[in-house]
Amino acid sequence: ALSQAALPRDYEKNDYYVLHLDRRTPVAHVAARLGLEHEGQLGELADHHVFRSAKADHDVVRREIQDSRRRKRDVGGRDVLDGVLLATKQEARMRLEKRVIPPAPALAPLPPRAFGTPVAAAVQQQSRLMKTLDIADPIFTEQWHLMNTVELGHDVNVTGLWLEGITGKNATVAIVDDGLDMNSRDLRDNYFAAGSWDFNDPGPDPKPRLSDDRHGTRCAGEVSAVRNDVCGIGVAYDSKIAGIRILSKPISDADEAEAMIYKYQDNQIYSCSWGPRDDGRSMEAPGVLIRRAMLQGIQKGRGGLGSIYVFASGNGAASDDNCNFDGYTNSIYSITVGAVDRAGKHPYYSEHCSANLVVTYSSGNGDSIVGPTPCRA
Repeated sequence: ALSQAALPRDYEKNDYYVLHLDRRTPVAHVAARLGLEHEGQLGELADHHVFRSAKADHDVVRREIQDSRRRKRDVGGRDVLDGVLLATKQEARMRLEKRVIPPAPALAPLPPRAFGTPVAAAVQQQSRLMKTLDIADPIFTEQWHLMNTVELGHDVNVTGLWLEGITGKNATVAIVDDGLDMNSRDLRDNYFAAGSWDFNDPGPDPKPRLSDDRHGTRCAGEVSAVRNDVCGIGVAYDSKIAGIRILSKPISDADEAEAMIYKYQDNQIYSCSWGPRDDGRSMEAPGVLIRRAMLQGIQKGRGGLGSIYVFASGNGAASDDNCNFDGYTNSIYSITVGAVDRAGKHPYYSEHCSANLVVTYSSGNGDSIVGPTPCRA
């Protein structure tokens, strides 16, 4: 059967409603009672259904439910609308932003970092590792976040795991972002098409389409760039990588809810480097449908082990932003990741908050992570 995600929604011409129905309530009866077209279940979110109607200047579902409850209060009896447990009218909007690192504050410019001299023993260890694992990626020696030969110990300490054979095999990560270049030589062998979907331009290929659709590809490369002779290597270079595109156009809560549990028995980890604006003034949380989708994911995803949601803490520290005011990062169902720079220090942009569970290496102190995808020419 065709996935419900394959049904594009035209918010300019139609109104869309998501109704949570009691399982005993016939969906067809609700559609007939409200004069709506039933489009099917909302992705894999159980008992939540999408309905469509012609554009109206009011919420036709809310009005009918209110009238039904008023009549029931006055004259009693049962109405099929008694089985509607939740009704939400959908609106497509741009409210999420990629976690793109902002320029350093003008009052505290950061000079280019003066790198130290690589430690000879570390360089030799790196050379032995490359020979043992047959790593030929040309910029691997520049990927200090994987193996730092200058500031010893300031890396993700993954090379020992690689030598033990722990390289991401049998793991699948979904990059929920602005698309993924599945044709890149650094990604195509690890690309997981069955777990991918474009919710902005509905279809099975979440490829970058806009000029600034680069963020998702870069994130995917840091996770799963193939061990080959192109650019660099991913931290889990034998993992599978899926792309779920949601950040390039306005989307509704229904679209986002679908995305957060898309193929959630196959996609194990959802990597989300985005959130509300990092301006120190915005407070926003996922809507009820998104929260319910994530709850279903952590309870039933990954074969009952639970889907894993990883969020970037936010880059608004220079604007006094705090990730406690972000309902995605402070959710008990997400893992929030902050940033440290190459020297292990707190960079100017990385937000503080009690939701931070771990940190990892990123830009700052005059340097940034190198590659792997897209890499320099």
